[in-house]
Amino acid sequence: MPIKLRRVRNRYTGSATPPDSDQYWETTTALTAKKIIAELRRVGCHTTDITDALYEADPFWQNRLNEAETSAD
Repeated sequence: MPIKLRRVRNRYTGSATPPDSDQYWETTTALTAKKIIAELRRVGCHTTDITDALYEADPFWQNRLNEAETSAD
């Protein structure tokens, strides 16, 4: 199963499994775009696969990159 992401307001939830990641990974809460990218890279996901999954979940994900971690929406 590849990287699967879903937009929840202005954040993202998702999961990744090998071979797209080094291990099974799943969010426990919705994360900002920057945080979900960092977490996916931490578990070995390739940048291209991450951005492809983000575009699938939200074509405008790049607009959310600089949103504050404390922003609820």
